[in-house]
Amino acid sequence: MQAVFTGAIVLLLPSVFIVGLLLLSDRLQRRALAVVARQIEVTDAIDAELGAVVVPVVRHRLGGRWQVFVPVELDNSDTVTRVVRAAHGVFDAHEGTRPGRFEIVLSPRQKFAPWHERAAVAARAAGEESVSWT
Repeated sequence: MQAVFTGAIVLLLPSVFIVGLLLLSDRLQRRALAVVARQIEVTDAIDAELGAVVVPVVRHRLGGRWQVFVPVELDNSDTVTRVVRAAHGVFDAHEGTRPGRFEIVLSPRQKFAPWHERAAVAARAAGEESVSWT
Protein backbone atom coordinates (compact mmCIF):
# COMPACT_ATOMS: atom_id res chain seq x y z
CA MET A 1 0.00 0.00 0.00
CA GLN A 2 2.80 2.39 0.85
CA ALA A 3 4.55 1.57 -2.42
CA VAL A 4 1.40 2.44 -4.41
CA PHE A 5 1.06 5.74 -2.53
CA THR A 6 4.73 6.60 -3.11
CA GLY A 7 4.44 5.67 -6.79
CA ALA A 8 1.38 7.87 -7.21
CA ILE A 9 3.18 10.81 -5.62
CA VAL A 10 6.25 10.27 -7.81
CA LEU A 11 4.05 10.17 -10.93
CA LEU A 12 1.86 13.14 -10.01
CA LEU A 13 4.48 15.48 -8.56
CA PRO A 14 6.09 16.48 -11.91
CA SER A 15 2.64 17.12 -13.44
CA VAL A 16 1.58 19.29 -10.51
CA PHE A 17 4.86 21.20 -10.72
CA ILE A 18 4.45 21.81 -14.48
CA VAL A 19 0.83 22.95 -14.07
CA GLY A 20 1.96 25.33 -11.31
CA LEU A 21 4.63 26.81 -13.56
CA LEU A 22 2.15 27.23 -16.40
CA LEU A 23 -0.29 29.02 -14.11
CA LEU A 24 2.49 31.31 -12.87
CA SER A 25 3.56 32.04 -16.44
CA ASP A 26 -0.02 32.87 -17.41
CA ARG A 27 -0.38 35.25 -14.48
CA LEU A 28 2.88 37.03 -15.32
CA GLN A 29 1.85 37.39 -18.98
CA ARG A 30 -1.54 38.85 -18.02
CA ARG A 31 0.21 41.27 -15.70
CA ALA A 32 2.63 42.37 -18.44
CA LEU A 33 -0.22 42.84 -20.90
CA ALA A 34 -2.10 44.92 -18.31
CA VAL A 35 0.94 47.16 -17.90
CA VAL A 36 1.25 47.65 -21.65
CA ALA A 37 -2.47 48.37 -21.98
CA ARG A 38 -2.41 50.87 -19.11
CA GLN A 39 0.67 52.60 -20.55
CA ILE A 40 -1.07 52.94 -23.92
CA GLU A 41 -4.14 54.39 -22.20
CA VAL A 42 -2.09 56.94 -20.26
CA THR A 43 -0.10 57.90 -23.36
CA ASP A 44 -3.29 58.30 -25.40
CA ALA A 45 -4.93 60.40 -22.67
CA ILE A 46 -1.94 62.74 -22.44
CA ASP A 47 -1.70 62.88 -26.23
CA ALA A 48 -5.39 63.82 -26.47
CA GLU A 49 -4.92 66.53 -23.84
CA LEU A 50 -1.61 68.08 -24.97
CA GLY A 51 -0.34 66.33 -28.06
CA ALA A 52 2.79 64.22 -28.19
CA VAL A 53 4.81 66.09 -25.57
CA VAL A 54 5.71 63.38 -23.03
CA VAL A 55 6.21 59.62 -22.93
CA PRO A 56 5.05 58.11 -19.64
CA VAL A 57 6.35 54.79 -18.34
CA VAL A 58 3.90 52.66 -16.33
CA ARG A 59 4.93 49.96 -13.85
CA HIS A 60 2.88 47.62 -11.71
CA ARG A 61 4.60 46.95 -8.40
CA LEU A 62 4.38 43.67 -6.50
CA GLY A 63 1.99 45.00 -3.88
CA GLY A 64 -0.53 45.93 -6.56
CA ARG A 65 0.44 49.60 -6.65
CA TRP A 66 0.76 51.29 -10.04
CA GLN A 67 3.49 53.85 -10.77
CA VAL A 68 3.54 56.30 -13.65
CA PHE A 69 6.87 57.97 -14.41
CA VAL A 70 6.49 61.10 -16.54
CA PRO A 71 9.43 63.21 -17.72
CA VAL A 72 8.05 66.73 -18.05
CA GLU A 73 9.34 70.31 -18.06
CA LEU A 74 8.68 71.20 -14.44
CA ASP A 75 8.89 74.97 -14.97
CA ASN A 76 5.72 74.92 -17.10
CA SER A 77 2.97 74.52 -14.49
CA ASP A 78 0.14 74.38 -17.04
CA THR A 79 1.71 71.40 -18.79
CA VAL A 80 2.41 69.64 -15.49
CA THR A 81 -1.17 70.17 -14.32
CA ARG A 82 -2.67 68.86 -17.55
CA VAL A 83 -0.35 65.82 -17.63
CA VAL A 84 -1.19 64.89 -14.04
CA ARG A 85 -4.91 65.41 -14.65
CA ALA A 86 -4.87 63.18 -17.76
CA ALA A 87 -2.89 60.39 -16.04
CA HIS A 88 -5.04 60.65 -12.93
CA GLY A 89 -8.18 60.34 -15.05
CA VAL A 90 -7.01 57.05 -16.57
CA PHE A 91 -6.24 55.52 -13.19
CA ASP A 92 -9.40 56.89 -11.61
CA ALA A 93 -11.43 55.08 -14.25
CA HIS A 94 -9.79 51.76 -13.33
CA GLU A 95 -8.95 52.02 -9.67
CA GLY A 96 -12.04 53.99 -8.63
CA THR A 97 -12.01 55.40 -5.13
CA ARG A 98 -9.40 53.03 -3.74
CA PRO A 99 -6.79 55.38 -2.25
CA GLY A 100 -3.10 54.71 -2.63
CA ARG A 101 -3.39 52.32 -5.58
CA PHE A 102 -1.29 54.46 -7.92
CA GLU A 103 1.27 57.21 -7.84
CA ILE A 104 2.44 59.67 -10.45
CA VAL A 105 6.17 60.43 -10.39
CA LEU A 106 7.28 63.55 -12.25
CA SER A 107 10.90 63.87 -13.30
CA PRO A 108 12.56 66.86 -14.94
CA ARG A 109 12.94 66.63 -18.69
CA GLN A 110 15.73 68.48 -20.42
CA LYS A 111 14.67 71.02 -22.95
CA PHE A 112 15.31 70.17 -26.57
CA ALA A 113 18.17 72.03 -28.23
CA PRO A 114 18.11 72.37 -32.02
CA TRP A 115 20.89 70.65 -33.93
CA HIS A 116 22.74 73.84 -34.91
CA GLU A 117 22.89 74.95 -31.26
CA ARG A 118 24.33 71.57 -30.20
CA ALA A 119 26.98 71.85 -32.92
CA ALA A 120 27.91 75.35 -31.72
CA VAL A 121 28.24 74.12 -28.13
CA ALA A 122 30.42 71.23 -29.28
CA ALA A 123 32.62 73.63 -31.28
CA ARG A 124 33.09 75.91 -28.26
CA ALA A 125 33.94 72.93 -26.08
CA ALA A 126 36.58 71.88 -28.62
CA GLY A 127 38.22 75.32 -28.40
CA GLU A 128 36.67 76.75 -31.57
CA GLU A 129 38.15 73.93 -33.60
CA SER A 130 36.29 71.89 -36.13
CA VAL A 131 34.31 69.03 -34.67
CA SER A 132 34.86 66.78 -37.68
CA TRP A 133 37.27 63.85 -37.74
CA THR A 134 38.45 64.30 -41.31
